[in-house]
Amino acid sequence: MGGIEPNRIAMDVEQVSAVAAYYRRSSLVLDAVADDLAAHDFGRWARAGAGPDAAASLGPSAATYAELSASLSARLRSQSRAAAVLARNLRDSAIGMADGDAQAAGEISHATPAAEVAPR
Repeated sequence: MGGIEPNRIAMDVEQVSAVAAYYRRSSLVLDAVADDLAAHDFGRWARAGAGPDAAASLGPSAATYAELSASLSARLRSQSRAAAVLARNLRDSAIGMADGDAQAAGEISHATPAAEVAPR
């Protein structure tokens, strides 16, 4: 009989761990981009390098770009936190399943000596 039996839970712990690692790395990248964006907002070029006349004409655009930059940075931080939580939960689930399997295997082997196990 192939496949998974009804009412059984199966988890590929290595695959879940790999997915958790992916989301952890994604979290770190998103956080780094948010940091960079916060440190180098889009509107800075219009405020920093322009003379008084240019600054007056570019001011509204610079403010809009700065707001956009801050909004994107906040969204990236939110996504970074969500990815970190997902990574932690996946990792903890994989560890819990692996530990539970090891504990159950130990209890089963102690409860039924190998000589008394009926072959399938």
